[in-house]
Amino acid sequence: MATLKEQAQEIKAGLEALVAKAVRENRDLTEAEARWVREQAKKGLDLKAQIEKVERSQELLHSLTSTRGDGIDGPADSRDYTGKGLSTGSSWSKAVYGQMRKTADHLGVKALLTGQIAVPPQVEIVELPSYPHRLLDLVARTPLDSHTFGYLRQTARDENVGVTADGTLKPTSTYTFEEVEDRARVVAHLSEPFPLRYLDDYDNLAGVLDSQMVDAVLDVLEAQIVNGTGEGEFFTGILNTTGVTDVPFTTDVLTTIRHARTVLGNKAENPTAWVFNPTDLEALDLMREDGTTGGFLMNSTAADTVFGPGLRRVPSLAVPAGTAILADWSQVRLRVREDAQTLAFFQSGELFKYNLVQLRTEGRYGIEIRRPQAFAVVHLTA
Repeated sequence: MATLKEQAQEIKAGLEALVAKAVRENRDLTEAEARWVREQAKKGLDLKAQIEKVERSQELLHSLTSTRGDGIDGPADSRDYTGKGLSTGSSWSKAVYGQMRKTADHLGVKALLTGQIAVPPQVEIVELPSYPHRLLDLVARTPLDSHTFGYLRQTARDENVGVTADGTLKPTSTYTFEEVEDRARVVAHLSEPFPLRYLDDYDNLAGVLDSQMVDAVLDVLEAQIVNGTGEGEFFTGILNTTGVTDVPFTTDVLTTIRHARTVLGNKAENPTAWVFNPTDLEALDLMREDGTTGGFLMNSTAADTVFGPGLRRVPSLAVPAGTAILADWSQVRLRVREDAQTLAFFQSGELFKYNLVQLRTEGRYGIEIRRPQAFAVVHLTA
C-alpha cells in the first residue's frame, strides 16, 4: 500500500499531466476536468495535513520520551514551556503549548493557524451550519502573479459570412474587444479576541474557526462576483457590468425562464448553469399543476424542458430574490493573488497583556468577466 507521501506525489503528477495536456491543446479545462482538479487538490491538501500531523507527532513523542541532556535538574512541571529538554514526566498539554510558543518565536508575532498548531484531543467543537453558497463552484480559478492584471473583454460579435464567387470581395465579420485593466482586492475579517488557552483545551477549535472564517471570505467574494458595484475597493460584479444580456419578465415565470435560453441561443451562447436565490428555487421546485394541491410540475422531464437538458440549478444568496442568472460560467475567472488563509496573533499589545489570541483571515483576488453577453440576467417578476 502506498505511503501518504507516495499518494501525494501521485496526485501531484496527475494534476501536472492534466494541466500540461490542456496547455498543449491550447484550451481551458473542461467543467469535468476542473471538477476533478478541485477534488484531487482537496485530497492533496488532506494528505499534506496528515503528513504534517504525523511528523509533528513523531517530534513531540521524541521530546516527551527523552530526558534532559544538559545536566540541569528541574521539576517535571517546569514553567519554562519552550520545548527544550522537557522531562519524561511533562504533560501532553504543556508540550503542545511549548511547540506553539516555538512556532511563534520562529515566525514573529503571527503564526499560520492551519497546519502549525497541534492541539491535544479534548472536547469536540460542533459547528453551526452555513448556507449553501456554491456559485464559486462554477467559476474557474487561475493564479495571479502581480497585484495588477489586464485582459481582453469581448463586447461584440457580428459574423457576416457569405458564399462568394471567385475574384469578388469577401464579406467582413466584426469581432470587437476592449482592454480591461484591474487589480486584486483584499477580502478580510478578524475574530474577536478569546483566551489563548482555548487552543490548548479544545481539540478542533482551531480547525472549526479556520473553516468558518475562510468560508465567510468566500461568501463575500461570491457576493461581489454578482453584485459588486466597482466603486472604491468593490469588485465590478455581473449585475453591474455593461453588456450583460437582460431578459425581462414575460407572461409568467416558467415562460420567462424558457425564453432566457432562446435569448442566449440567438446570441450563439451556450449556457452551462443557472444560479437562483434559494427562495426562488424552492418556489419553482414546489410549483403544482393547479397552484395548491395538484401534482408537482418540476419532474425531470418538465425541468429539462424549462431549464434546459443537463443544466444545473445552483442556489446562492448572492443572487437577489426575483432575479436569476443563466450563463456560460467559463466566461468569468477568479484570479487568485493570495488564497484565503488564517493567521493567529497573541504576542503583541493588549493581546499579550491579557493572554488572548485573535485570528485574521484574508485573501487577495481579482475578477474577469470576459464576455458580458454570455450572462443573462433574468427577471422572475413583473
